[in-house]
Amino acid sequence: MAVLDDDLRTVDGTLTEGDGGLWSPSKKVSAGAPRDIQSRYEQERARADAAEARCEELRQAEVAARSDAGYWKWHFKSCRHRLSEAEEETKRLHRAAKGVPSLQAEVARLTTLLSEAGIESRETGKVETLRKEVPRLRRSLATQSGKGTTGEARQTRPVPEQARRSEDTIRTLRKEVARLNREVVRRDKEIIRLNERVGKEKERTEGVRETAKKLSQDSLRLYREIGFLRDAEARSAKLSDENFWLRHALDVSRYGQKKLTARIAKLRAAGATLTKLPFDEAAHLRNILRRSRRQKTAIARLGKENARLRKALKAAKAGREAAEARVAVLRTARKALSKKLSGMDAELRRVLRRSRRQKSTIKSLAGENARLRRIAQRARNRVEALEADIARLRSSGAVLSRRLYGRKSEQQKKPRSGRKRGQQRGAPGHGRTQRPGLDERPEELEVPEEARVCGRCGQPYAPNGAEVSTLIEIEVIVFKRVISRERLRRTCSCMSSPAEVTVPPAPRLFVRTPYGISFWARFLFEHCACFRPVRRIAAWFTSQGLAVSPGTLANSRKRFVALFESLYEAILAHQNTAALRHADETSWRVQELRGEDNSGRAWLWTSVSRDAVCFHIDASRSAEAALKLFAEALPGTIIVCDRYSAYKRLVRLLGDKAILAYCWAHQRRDFIDAAAGQPRLEQWCQGWVGRIAAIYDLNRERLKHYDPGRKRQTAAFRKATRKLKKALDRLFDQAESELADLPDHAREARALRSLLNHREGLCVFVDKPQTPMDNNEAERILRAPAIGRGLSHGSDSEDGARFTAIMYSVVSTLLMNGIDVLRWLEAWLTACAENGGKPPDDLSPWLPWSMSEARRREFTARG
Repeated sequence: MAVLDDDLRTVDGTLTEGDGGLWSPSKKVSAGAPRDIQSRYEQERARADAAEARCEELRQAEVAARSDAGYWKWHFKSCRHRLSEAEEETKRLHRAAKGVPSLQAEVARLTTLLSEAGIESRETGKVETLRKEVPRLRRSLATQSGKGTTGEARQTRPVPEQARRSEDTIRTLRKEVARLNREVVRRDKEIIRLNERVGKEKERTEGVRETAKKLSQDSLRLYREIGFLRDAEARSAKLSDENFWLRHALDVSRYGQKKLTARIAKLRAAGATLTKLPFDEAAHLRNILRRSRRQKTAIARLGKENARLRKALKAAKAGREAAEARVAVLRTARKALSKKLSGMDAELRRVLRRSRRQKSTIKSLAGENARLRRIAQRARNRVEALEADIARLRSSGAVLSRRLYGRKSEQQKKPRSGRKRGQQRGAPGHGRTQRPGLDERPEELEVPEEARVCGRCGQPYAPNGAEVSTLIEIEVIVFKRVISRERLRRTCSCMSSPAEVTVPPAPRLFVRTPYGISFWARFLFEHCACFRPVRRIAAWFTSQGLAVSPGTLANSRKRFVALFESLYEAILAHQNTAALRHADETSWRVQELRGEDNSGRAWLWTSVSRDAVCFHIDASRSAEAALKLFAEALPGTIIVCDRYSAYKRLVRLLGDKAILAYCWAHQRRDFIDAAAGQPRLEQWCQGWVGRIAAIYDLNRERLKHYDPGRKRQTAAFRKATRKLKKALDRLFDQAESELADLPDHAREARALRSLLNHREGLCVFVDKPQTPMDNNEAERILRAPAIGRGLSHGSDSEDGARFTAIMYSVVSTLLMNGIDVLRWLEAWLTACAENGGKPPDDLSPWLPWSMSEARRREFTARG
């Protein structure tokens, strides 16, 4: 495509609004170009450039439209945020307005009190009037208290103080209510205005979206048109060049042939003249010689008759002179004829030489024409090879792009049912998860002193129980054990008893180490179960108050190899008794293996059985590396794997006592990769993916009727097996028929050929139902170590690689059996410490398949 772009840049293509539409190419054509193919070529190239320029304009317009859409989207979000704030403010005002009825009741009570005091009811509605009436009310009450009708002191109520407080409260509340009402009105108007603006923004956003959609469609159409025009341009260029050279060679050949024919005709005419003229001259000379002899005879006879023929002598002399004159004329004519023949002979030689040169030119031109035809054919072959390479690179790029940026899952998209995600409305909930096993720390929170009495009258509140709630917290504590061992000395004189008795020291995992078992258990759990690098573990310890050097942790890993190696061997020995095992490998890094290539690449091999996982790190990816995991496998063991050649050689090294069951997921991936970047193969790929999915469905339905404990299966299982076999036969027959119609270099032929070549291994699951159709189990097991590889960049040394393989094997096996890894590590390291820093001799209580049920429940993971 880059070559085509460079070629297209040399053409002057401008947009004109002609008969062909808005994007019609310019009608400027080079004067020296041919009127048929060359002109069409220039027009197509100009049209392609114009379309590409228009496409660039549309792309820029699309970018601008998307920018505008992003701005309006941000503006819409900000308006929505302001609307939500206004709604929250309105809700707050409504909540504040809920207290108005109580205040109205208080106002009514105060109004009654004022009416009893002699204030007219019409004046109670005005705050200013009420403020003026309060002093008069105070004076009236003071006068009434001084008179006294019975002489007894009358008890006066603290009405003035209460009225003053009520007056202040009423005034404040009325101002607040008025302000709130104004604020509510203003907020309502603001909400209405924002709603209208949001509606306008939505309409404008929809318009922008429609415009962007139309621009995107125009861009796609222009892309397709550019591709078509570029193909037409390439074909036109090829045809124009070939036609031009063929016409040129034909014209040269015709001109040379015509010229040579004319030269040959001239030469033939000249040759005929040259052959004829000497023959006539000889005859003429012979006649002259005969006449001369006769004259000589006559002269001799006349000489004898001189006397008698003197008159005849004069006539003879005159005849002789005439004859000599004629002979001279003839000699002159002969010289001229000889000169003329010499010129004609030279011209004939020149014509012959020119003819020879023309023949050599024609021969060289014929050879050049043949050479150019061979060059053209090689160029066509080169173009076809480059097109094939481009298609292959595009497909490879599509495959790599899909693996790098696409979905990791290869599941087909299912049609959406329209059901919303999550819990449905009206469905019963499960409530919060109860956790009765957690320790409880009770906390009592008391009411503050200022809130324990009534704010109005000062009466204290009475106890009314307690409201209990729970919070789940996590606390990590680092502490130092200070061990004080008691010492007793002998007080008797018995020499057989020791002089001093001391408590044995606390068991340590390693000699002269300040760190206890819980520290090392936590380190192994974080490093091998959580895949955290050593530096992050050291940083985490430091954040918890325990500063540990990363080098201390890194150097301690080789000490654990001796503690866990016996468990690794026991896991591998247990796997060797399994009838079904999964195998897979992935890349690993060992920095110590770096050589001249500076790669340090190694391989992490895995073997997975029903209840055990075993890893091995090796610098080789050959069958010898896999043999270290499968050397002691039982005869007839089924190994589920991909189609990597090392597994095929592994079976030969095992003496053909193992059976390879190939993964259908990898076979399915071949069809997907073959169609990547090839639109014409999409339908073909979907067809094969559907056929393989049908095989999966049939096997899934068959396994519903499978009972491993029965020697003879049910009739339903046998019927499902027959149906599965027929489907497999149709699938392989389809592959054979398609492969027979395809050339050897076809892209889809590789996947079909692989399917047919591995038919036996792909059909193992038919006769052995316990065999899965794919190797997803091993790939899932390798996913966690791959995460650890990305975080820690592999291993630093071969000892570190050995430690990694052993610990990954132990931890993965524990997790597969539901064992709490941290509790198991603490118990195992405690047992090793109590055994003098060595692993226990009896491993049966520590392996999941041999430990008792009670011990298994003790180590079972919580939750």
